[in-house]
Amino acid sequence: MSDNINANLTEKPKSKRDSRTHDQRVADLETIFRKLKAQAIASGIKTNASATKVLEGARVNRTYFYVKDKLKDKVALAKYHKIRQEIQDFQDNFDVFCGDTVVNKLRGNLQDAEEQRNAIAKDYISQQRLVAGLQNDNAALRKRSRLQSEHMIDVVHTASMEARPERTVFGDTRVISPDAYLWRNGKYLFEDENVRRKAWERAKDDLKQALSRSLPTRIYLLVGPPCSGKSTWAKERSNLYPDLHSVVIDATNLTQFSRLEWVSQINKYRNSKQIRVCAVVFLTPTSILQSRNNRRESMKQLDDHVILKKADEIEFPNLMQEDIDEMIVVRSEHD
Repeated sequence: MSDNINANLTEKPKSKRDSRTHDQRVADLETIFRKLKAQAIASGIKTNASATKVLEGARVNRTYFYVKDKLKDKVALAKYHKIRQEIQDFQDNFDVFCGDTVVNKLRGNLQDAEEQRNAIAKDYISQQRLVAGLQNDNAALRKRSRLQSEHMIDVVHTASMEARPERTVFGDTRVISPDAYLWRNGKYLFEDENVRRKAWERAKDDLKQALSRSLPTRIYLLVGPPCSGKSTWAKERSNLYPDLHSVVIDATNLTQFSRLEWVSQINKYRNSKQIRVCAVVFLTPTSILQSRNNRRESMKQLDDHVILKKADEIEFPNLMQEDIDEMIVVRSEHD
């Protein structure tokens, strides 16, 4: 009795007989192949739709694919071999099948986006390093401590655009303006990026030349959007203090970073002679900015949205952080 029980335990379970017709097996093979082919294209792995996996998925014996004399029914055998050939063609030409699919187009777009993201990240890191380098240069070149009271803000006052009484200015006045180099043959080429870049390079060379003089100097760093009155203010000599030679940097200088580029260059000369930096901030209502812009010659006029955008970009100077000694605030309440 126990021998019979042991024999029963060691016997392998009999596999269930496949009662499907050949047409049903072929239909199942085709269904499974379509499904696995889609998965292979989506994943980029062609073996996901191999003959072995198709046979397993459809529960069809591999002999129907590979044994020529398995069936006497030549029509049914041809159907099996046709599917096998389709699978083989898919494996051999996998790259062609994948080349124009939506999934692969999306994969290509994703790769392009990733490359753009990496480029932006690289540029951002480069900008951070530039800022850090400029700040380190300032710290090394500037020996005077901002924590000492005698080097705190010397002048913060409000001035109007009305001319003050004429007074004697110590020496000549140099006005440095990138805008002056944007004119070519009577045309204003602000939109030409190459011309604009060269204009800024020439303006910075002008500053180096002005700083190379062995003269005590006050540098007025104008801060304000287009049409805020910077150039008009710079032309009025009574706006300048008479105790030092005057250099005026006439540009928008709206952000701390844009001012840092000038101040970093200025600081290279601070240890060898007396230099003071005075920020002149122009607080002009947008209605006046737009009115003045409309009166400009046509080639210099800006779109209203550009004027408003520039007005919003202004970052008020932080004298403690930016190595600026003095500040003048110019308010234009009427045009």
